[in-house]
Amino acid sequence: MENTYFPRTVDQAVTRLMSDLSLRDKTKMAKVKDQESVALYFSLGEYIRNAFGLWSGNKELMESCCSLSGIADLQEGDASAFIIGELLKKLRETHTLRVVK
Repeated sequence: MENTYFPRTVDQAVTRLMSDLSLRDKTKMAKVKDQESVALYFSLGEYIRNAFGLWSGNKELMESCCSLSGIADLQEGDASAFIIGELLKKLRETHTLRVVK
């Protein structure tokens, strides 16, 4: 199934998620510790699998996830978890609040 609205790479998926999230959500997610991020994998993971076509044949995004993760046989749930991990990395780089003295 081809849909021009589906991101084709992990970077495109992260960029789209970044543009969809509010500033408040971005800063909240940037503070989430790794062990607390599991909750995101259910709700956000399902959104990614549906909205980005992982369950409906977005082969390009699946290939990008496999390539970047180094795991050749990722399933859709694993691919969405990888995208979330990349999103959290990006948010921690760009949206972590710092004390200015």
